[in-house]
Parts: sequence; C-alpha cells; structure tokens
Amino acid sequence: MWEEIASLTEAQLEAGDLAYRRWARTRLRSGTLVGFIVESASGEALASGCLWLLPTQPRPMWSGAVAPYLMSMYTEPGHRGEGHGTRIVRAAIRWSRERGYGMVLLHASTAGERLYSKEGFERTREMRLNLLPGQAVRPRRVRKPLARRRLRP
Repeated sequence: MWEEIASLTEAQLEAGDLAYRRWARTRLRSGTLVGFIVESASGEALASGCLWLLPTQPRPMWSGAVAPYLMSMYTEPGHRGEGHGTRIVRAAIRWSRERGYGMVLLHASTAGERLYSKEGFERTREMRLNLLPGQAVRPRRVRKPLARRRLRP
C-alpha cells in the first residue's frame, strides 16, 4: 500500500513494516483491531482492510470513548475493479453498526476516495502540522486524465 501512495525508500518501507506489524499484533490480541480479508477459492489474499477502535473524546452527538477507524485498505493490482474493496467497506460498516457504534472514520487516499464516497462517507476538515519536515511522507502524484472537450475550428 505505502509503495503505491507515497515516495519512500526501501529502508523506510522495511522500518515502517516492522513497526506496523508490532503495533497491529498488540491490537489484534487486545481486540482493538479487526481485520477483513477477501480470499480467492484457493486461499490467495485479494484484498484486505482493518478497523481500529480508535480512542476518541466524547463530544456533542457522540458520547463514546472509541470510534471505528477504517485503515490499511488494499486490493492486489490484478483484482482491482472487482468489488473487493466495496465488500470490505460494507463488512466494516456492518460490523461497526452491529456493535452500536455511531460512526466510522477514515482517511482516504486519492485512489480510494470514490469508493468511500459511494458508500456514504463525507469529507471532514482535518488539518495537520508536520513537526519533522525531513521525515514527511510525500504522497505520489496521481495523474488525472485530461478532460476531453471539442475545440472549435
């Protein structure tokens, strides 16, 4: 996933993978991270995603201490466009609803934004200040197709 959405070195990817695995393993054991996997008939992983029960503060219209946060969504390149990401998002929403959560949060990559919008997610106004400029994650530029229009002679 990170190889596709950010410009990182192999060393940065390896270090991040090691840290993520430790972080995820602890949360899977405690039940605060739930994984969703779409597999082929032969058991090959085609797509996956996680819900992290993110600690959050109570506020008007939300009295809970945690909110499900959808993260680490990824579909293998050869299986994109087959609806696997949509299946995972819907399963995560259903899981959250069945447990009484009133919202699901996420941060969308450019590639995933359309999927989430179709499932009812709306943009919010999060802001960020990077305190370690030399270590910033730089998103890869996604080239959007040029709009076609007819030119008059």
